[in-house]
Amino acid sequence: MTFFPASLLERLGRSRKLKAYRKARAEAEALSDEDLADMGLKRYQLGHVARVRAFRT
Repeated sequence: MTFFPASLLERLGRSRKLKAYRKARAEAEALSDEDLADMGLKRYQLGHVARVRAFRT
């Protein structure tokens, strides 16, 4: 069994979260303006949507 220092595990966790955020943000950015209007969202709100999707626990 391999043991990693806590700081390394913390960085790996942050890296995974950031990767998930980038993926969620890209998916949200791919939505058309019509789709956003159907959901009741504005384009400037996509960052919040991506954070909620990526960082929910």
